[in-house]
Amino acid sequence: MPVFRSPQGIGRGEAAESRLEFPFFAGFMAFCAVVVLAAHILLANPAVTIALAVSMIVFGVTVIRVQYGVAILVVATLLSPEIDLAGEPVGSQAVNIRYNDLLIGVIFLGVVVKMAFEGRSAFWRSSAINPAICTYFGICIISTLLAVRANLPAWDRRFAFFVALKMIEFYMIFFLVGNAVRDLRTVRRQTILFLVVALIVCVYGIHMISSVDRVGTPFEAQGSEPNTLGGYLMIVMCVAAGLFTQAPRSRSKFAFLLVAIMAFIPFLYTLSRASYAALIVAFFALGIMSRKTSILAAVALTLILSPILMPENVKDRVNYTFQRGSGEPVVIAGRDLGLQVDKSTHERLYVWQKVKFLLSVAPWFGGGLAWEKVLDSQYARVIMETGLLGLTAFLYLQLQLVRTCRQAARWSTDWFGKGLAFGVTACVIGLIVHSLGTISFLIIRIMEPFWFLVALTVVIRACAIEDHTRAVLAERRAAAPTPPQPQPAIPAPASIRG
Repeated sequence: MPVFRSPQGIGRGEAAESRLEFPFFAGFMAFCAVVVLAAHILLANPAVTIALAVSMIVFGVTVIRVQYGVAILVVATLLSPEIDLAGEPVGSQAVNIRYNDLLIGVIFLGVVVKMAFEGRSAFWRSSAINPAICTYFGICIISTLLAVRANLPAWDRRFAFFVALKMIEFYMIFFLVGNAVRDLRTVRRQTILFLVVALIVCVYGIHMISSVDRVGTPFEAQGSEPNTLGGYLMIVMCVAAGLFTQAPRSRSKFAFLLVAIMAFIPFLYTLSRASYAALIVAFFALGIMSRKTSILAAVALTLILSPILMPENVKDRVNYTFQRGSGEPVVIAGRDLGLQVDKSTHERLYVWQKVKFLLSVAPWFGGGLAWEKVLDSQYARVIMETGLLGLTAFLYLQLQLVRTCRQAARWSTDWFGKGLAFGVTACVIGLIVHSLGTISFLIIRIMEPFWFLVALTVVIRACAIEDHTRAVLAERRAAAPTPPQPQPAIPAPASIRG
């Protein structure tokens, strides 16, 4: 039996629900105070005490208003610090966590508790992405269990465990946001908050241009990550551009254009060639999908004038790819192509030699998660970790992402929902290109906002289906023949009654 009755969606604050909110929150806060005090006395660690107190407050707020919990998650996605666990490595790499990683679990638990209060049985919103996620992650688990059974000394099971947790974290964001956000008004609010956080990151990036060689993400324990920031800013620009194409008023168009320009400035100074290629392809896809020739013309004009407009370090970075005399030779299938590239590009090509060898040993399920710890190509890593079956499932997941986001863009009648869906579809296409040069689908700072936006797009698609269903039912009711009305009895004339 549901405790909080909320027929219009969770956290809407109806009268029946609000009568229980304050007693629940007051009792929960009292319990939290006791737990925090006990933890402070026993552990004597102020950082742990503060983290525990904040986590309990976030949990209580999420149970009362899940939209607030999601908003906290959006803010923490890029602005939470990364903590090095005393420099202690797992395998050959150090373990770094962020407080945001803990918040995801706390907010997810709050959403589950809220669903239990309301008596809701559906764990996730229906979409074609759900079975694709389960299929790919299921193959990842099977390949890892096979690696555990083989117990090869070259494979680090502890690091594989953390990789699996990271993947679960991404999908938790997708499911919790899909359950927490119920209408287009909330989609709009959460998207605006996402863009506000993006502007803060952009201001940080612009501030760092003159002090670093390459602009990277903030609050990293082991130094900034330019490729990560490049992928994130590509997502931001796609979302802003998608909304720009559908905005009905000039004021809204100017605001979204300003966000895209603010993101483009630090994006250039990341000097991430994979991000450059991803943005070009994503914007071309956005222009074609939205049928906006202005987007296509802007991309073409920027490419034509890039030798004049681009900063010198950006041009040097692009030209650095192909070298003569001092670079690494490009050899494909044992044949020297006569090209020389920089070391970074050569490593992205050489990794496929490792893929070729592993396919001859474990072609179907690969070597398990975290095998070889490839950082230069998502597709090479997927093949090495999960084999050909894993690659098939991964490509199937990408296909369902594109199809679902495209359907949301086609079916939505709300300009904001349509624009966001166009932008997220372009994001997916851009990340497919971006992942050719890095492990984009395993980078926390990219995947957390990405799956958040995908969840909002799934909500947009569901709202469009609901609106279409209501319209069809209304048309059927209007077209249905009106049943004959009984005729009122006609009183007899007075002469007859007399």
